[in-house]
Amino acid sequence: MIKRYTNALRVKLIASSVLVMALLVIPAVRASGIDLHWLWHDRCAACHGHSADFARKFLRVSSGELQGWHHVLDLRRFLHTHYLAGHEVDAVYTMLLAQTSTPPRFKDECSDCHDTAAELVRDSLELRDGVLYSRNTGDPVRLFLDHHRELSPDDVEFFITALTRVAQEIYRP
Repeated sequence: MIKRYTNALRVKLIASSVLVMALLVIPAVRASGIDLHWLWHDRCAACHGHSADFARKFLRVSSGELQGWHHVLDLRRFLHTHYLAGHEVDAVYTMLLAQTSTPPRFKDECSDCHDTAAELVRDSLELRDGVLYSRNTGDPVRLFLDHHRELSPDDVEFFITALTRVAQEIYRP
């Protein structure tokens, strides 16, 4: 009888230990899910403006790495000491790298009606299994863009790629 009680207690102790360890490890390995565009607006925009404008004006890509004019060697370290939590540094770095490399076509061609790409995504689009869908119709956005403003197939591909990237930066796991 005592042996059975001891074994049951041991099993409960092991199960509890595994659960506690899992709870300690899970937050460290999963993303925060914070909307990166909101994060930039909240922490950086007052001094640096819109993230894409900032990236295109003050950052450059050299050998696949993002560099600032003043922080050439280690922009990630600068981001870490400049109001970003450690687990967000790589995500913001990747967002800025993409923005530096992406022409401002959304701003130039779409902002009169849609303001920013981030606002369009938040207000009107859903990302399901890597595909953008309209919240209003439930249809893939590509079907709409194929007939929107006489966009060429290359234009459609550019905007789908850009909006999908923005959606992935907003709807993070």
